[in-house]
Amino acid sequence: MKKLLLIMILLCGALRAQEKASDNNHQPALTIYNQNFFVAREYVPLDLAPGVNRAQYAGIAAHLEPDSVILRDPAGRALQVLEQNYRNDPISQELLLSFYEGKTLEFQVQPNQIIKGKVVRSGYIPSTYYAQNYQQPSYTQPIIEVDGVLRFGLPGQPLFPALSADSILKPTLSWLLETNDPGKFDAEISYVAGGMSWQADYNLVVSDNPKGKTDLLDMVGWITMRNQSGKTFENASIKLMAGDINKIQPGTLPSRAYGAMNKAMDESVAAPVVREKSFDEFHLYTLQRPTTLRDQETKQVEFVRSTGIHALRLYVYDGAQVQQYGYYNMEQIRQDQSYGTQSNPKVWVMEEFKNAEANHLGIALPKGKLRFYRRDTDGHLEFVGENLIDHTPSVSSRGIRST
Repeated sequence: MKKLLLIMILLCGALRAQEKASDNNHQPALTIYNQNFFVAREYVPLDLAPGVNRAQYAGIAAHLEPDSVILRDPAGRALQVLEQNYRNDPISQELLLSFYEGKTLEFQVQPNQIIKGKVVRSGYIPSTYYAQNYQQPSYTQPIIEVDGVLRFGLPGQPLFPALSADSILKPTLSWLLETNDPGKFDAEISYVAGGMSWQADYNLVVSDNPKGKTDLLDMVGWITMRNQSGKTFENASIKLMAGDINKIQPGTLPSRAYGAMNKAMDESVAAPVVREKSFDEFHLYTLQRPTTLRDQETKQVEFVRSTGIHALRLYVYDGAQVQQYGYYNMEQIRQDQSYGTQSNPKVWVMEEFKNAEANHLGIALPKGKLRFYRRDTDGHLEFVGENLIDHTPSVSSRGIRST
């Protein structure tokens, strides 16, 4: 009997493990690029009948590129998309007011007082207006006519009739789908959208090395992710791509640098909080545990921590301030009559360290800001300078501490 009970417990544990693994397989996955766009992979439950079906997914990212959407059955079911529609006009008070321009509505001024007013102007501005980086217009304030008098602003809380059947509350994708293999399944949807970015920052504490001429550095590196996509991603697997992905940018939309599809596959190996690997000429950083990234949230994750980094202190004097004036070659210097008339009174203090495992590092560091600190005689940390890593160094790095 005890053996039977033990077998039943083991079977239940195995089933729970399989259910948990199945749930993990259906978690959303994000690859965030440092050009203000991301690639998402999510799952949509579908129940299809033979022939043509209507399906929709409410709650898609607000800055979606509709032509980047890929809908498929991971199990290989034949699925033909006959039509796809994307709507990003969720119901709001301003949008409803725009439906009643030129018409009369009731407004609740007090709990027991309702007045009628004609909506002359709603003040509604479509979300696509802001997506195209236009300046905010000056006519956003509604105008309501009450008893023949125009009012700027609402006289009270507007009371609207019931919503129509085609109204939406969130950005929505809808499809006409055809299949000869009916049934319930979780379809995978992948897409590119804007409004998400990440950056790296490094804090370094400089101390003297009692055993040599080099300085010793303690480094803590942070990754900061910002979600302004209009969507919350619960318990998502997150990857970060370092490097500039080539993306065709319309001339009228210079602010929309959205990107390419994610081709990186997951690797289930025990690792630190963030693991780095090379991927197709870029560097890919994987968060080793799922996390929730809420809309309008800024999240920070520590991705590197190291002590005892040997660094060489350098003193660099640019007397003619060549870098400040932006000379590209000696010919420009010779043609500049004012060259050398003003000298630079400052000396750069720099720390140069080798990025190698032998020096307690060995991970490619994404571009970001280096902040240097040093302990005072009373033991307090004092800020002594900062610099930028403008590339992804894997061999050596040099930071300007102060001038």
